[in-house]
Amino acid sequence: MAGILCPYVDPASHAADGKFPLDDVDLHSISDESPAEVLYTAPALHDLGQITVARLSKSLALKGGGNVLPSEAATLRMIASKTGIRAPRVHRSFQVQDDTKYFGTMGYIVMDYIDGRPLDTCWEDLGDEQKMDVSKQDAAMITEMQRIQLPGPPGPIGGGPCRGRFFTHYSAGPFGDISEFERWVNRKLDICKKIKKAPQDIPGFQFTELVLVHQDVSPRNLTLDPDEQVWLLDWADAGAYPPAFETADGPGFPAEFS
Repeated sequence: MAGILCPYVDPASHAADGKFPLDDVDLHSISDESPAEVLYTAPALHDLGQITVARLSKSLALKGGGNVLPSEAATLRMIASKTGIRAPRVHRSFQVQDDTKYFGTMGYIVMDYIDGRPLDTCWEDLGDEQKMDVSKQDAAMITEMQRIQLPGPPGPIGGGPCRGRFFTHYSAGPFGDISEFERWVNRKLDICKKIKKAPQDIPGFQFTELVLVHQDVSPRNLTLDPDEQVWLLDWADAGAYPPAFETADGPGFPAEFS
């Protein structure tokens, strides 16, 4: 289940008895600059491309980078207020203008540190009953997300360009409403037909509803905690999309998980 691009992970970032830069610090007593200053010096939980996740304290992590947008924190706050889905709680989020970044800002989210094992590293070590339980927990989270109907417009919570596997590396949109979004998707389908990457008889899409979609439910984003509870991480691409945009059978999934 290893990917072509593997993030750097500092082993010290998961140490139960480790020392971290904001241990015993009251988060409410410090400015935004304090966590931002240690993004690249604190032990890295994940470091790849435009995204770094660092261990701030025994209970907190910091996600930062040019691809960290306000919509991710907004989604996590909505998850916490409207669902029982296990996802990190947001304690602080902010943007700093940075014209060298593609989206024009450097984003930061201070959130819960989730102790556990990513499924892409532990799946083969699980027993059959554990695998079944994990799969059921994941399915239950997706079901709960799809019950959250959103008014739109399509895309990230709070607005902005659409990101994820169905869009370009440079994002797409923003879209004013579901009809505009539908036309964009159908234009992409037409292109696929012309270059023979899709059957000619596939009908155009007709979208009727928007629900909360994560867009990247994959083993690397699912963490199994010590109590065997599954947590869903990395909500960067989440937003209001048609239900079919949530797929749990993409590359990297073991057959029995799907």
